[in-house]
Amino acid sequence: MPHSRTCEAIVLKSYDIGEADRFLILLTRECGRLAARAPGARRLKSRMGGSLLSLEHLSVEIKEHNEGWLVAGAHPLPPRRPPLPLTDFLLVTQAMELLLGLLHDEEPLPEIFDLTLELLRLPEHEPHHVLTFTLRLLSLMGVLPEAQDRYFAALPADERAFVERSLNGAWQKEVCPLPHVNRLCRQLIEEHSTRALHAEQVTAACG
Repeated sequence: MPHSRTCEAIVLKSYDIGEADRFLILLTRECGRLAARAPGARRLKSRMGGSLLSLEHLSVEIKEHNEGWLVAGAHPLPPRRPPLPLTDFLLVTQAMELLLGLLHDEEPLPEIFDLTLELLRLPEHEPHHVLTFTLRLLSLMGVLPEAQDRYFAALPADERAFVERSLNGAWQKEVCPLPHVNRLCRQLIEEHSTRALHAEQVTAACG
């Protein structure tokens, strides 16, 4: 008998495939990152097609199939936010790219799920929000050096303060340039990512 379950999910990415299907990369609270196909989601009479879009926060029913997971049902979870402005959408897409490149399939990571949902629910998005998200993500993954590490001890005071506030949950925006922190994050991402990331280049070009 096919295995099925209901999960709380964030759509990291969605693709149209075939004549009416949609392929999704989901970050779920219960199962971590997973890929699933939603048969018939793009048909006019489909009740879930409008929900299965990037950045949506959903409850999804998934069923295990011999070719992978299938989405049997989905509905958005409140509170539903309005569509993001283009600049906000591009910034949040950077964060989704990080998750796609850094997380492995079907490994439950509820703290990372909550962090992602927190980012999506911010009333507005600034470039430094993505850096704060990156620092907290790398910390939750266990790859960010500890605060007492000699690298952080050598940071300029303003950059060290930014890291400390970020790891304590503050979403900062109007701050000074952070070249050393940006360099460290890029280095760690390159070491641990399984794919090339392009969203940052897109955002820079549109800025």
